[in-house]
Amino acid sequence: MIRSQITDPKTKLSPAVVNGDGEEQALVVATRPLKTYINNAEFFTNDEYGNALNQDASSGGTPIRVHDGIDTSLWTASSIAGGKFTFNSTDQAKVGSRSVKTDNAAVNNIMQFAKGSSQALSAYISLSMWIYVDKDWKAGDSISIYGWDGALVGNEVLLEDYFDWSSFDVWQQINIPFSAMGLSAATVDSFRIQILTKEGKSPKFYLDEIQIEETGTPIEFTIEPEVGTWLHVDSLNFTLADAYAGTVGDGTMPSLAYNSLLGVSALATGLRLNQTSYDGTDITYVFNQLLDFMTFNDASIVGSGSDGTNTWVTVQIKFAEPLILKAERLGKLTLTVNDNLSGLLVFKVSANAKAETR
Repeated sequence: MIRSQITDPKTKLSPAVVNGDGEEQALVVATRPLKTYINNAEFFTNDEYGNALNQDASSGGTPIRVHDGIDTSLWTASSIAGGKFTFNSTDQAKVGSRSVKTDNAAVNNIMQFAKGSSQALSAYISLSMWIYVDKDWKAGDSISIYGWDGALVGNEVLLEDYFDWSSFDVWQQINIPFSAMGLSAATVDSFRIQILTKEGKSPKFYLDEIQIEETGTPIEFTIEPEVGTWLHVDSLNFTLADAYAGTVGDGTMPSLAYNSLLGVSALATGLRLNQTSYDGTDITYVFNQLLDFMTFNDASIVGSGSDGTNTWVTVQIKFAEPLILKAERLGKLTLTVNDNLSGLLVFKVSANAKAETR
């Protein structure tokens, strides 16, 4: 038999073995948590609007129309590489009768929308468009859009970061801030869309009503860890209130329509949730209506009430594993308001979180 003894190298103390009445011999040990956490009540906030997400971020002013499937004569569309683009398809259309179709394009295929002269963007806010995914868009598919003027202007952004690519056979609006594209004070003569990667067949999708927006900046609300900490986010709570009669006639259940947000109709662009760090985007999800919240992971309505005039509801979304936001990696969660939510009386989003000091 080999005798061994556990001894602390600093204090020279050893654990004892206890043999009391009716008890098995066992080591007497003290256990302490390896890590210490601090519970945090975190709200998504914006420097100007605080934690009130019920803001109007919808587009307005006088847009510059870029392309509409050649329903009208606008900027010139062309294929820079590849032949899987149809610029006047009559298969689908958001407005009019035609749109731009992409059908199983190869990696590095590129389409272009050119003005034929320079376009200054300093007086404009964003690039918007409507997209209709017919089939085959998978998690491994990535498609970029960027400004061009003889060379890349600004930076590429990914279309799939701005809409719910898994929702097929429905028109969805995309609104990309020029700040995200690095085009806030830039001049371009065209925009390009490029197939970056594909998983199996690349998707079949349609674009319509591509235009440069003059007003209506998307508004970002964020949660991020303090310097020197990691923030572990277990779940999110979305709380909305509106002037809305929220009970059915016999009072057996809340009157909560699946295709609206209380009294606000389904959103055109949607409330976008992103988890990002300097490594890129890890999570993108878009909420256009109440049902979109309820189909996200472990979601439930944890509270609701109505006085017959005003109604409130709280939806909680739990994550299978906590989202970890690391300060040194510039990790953060962002909710982007793209539509007019000012019709809501209250809209706040909080996180069940705990902070770990590193």
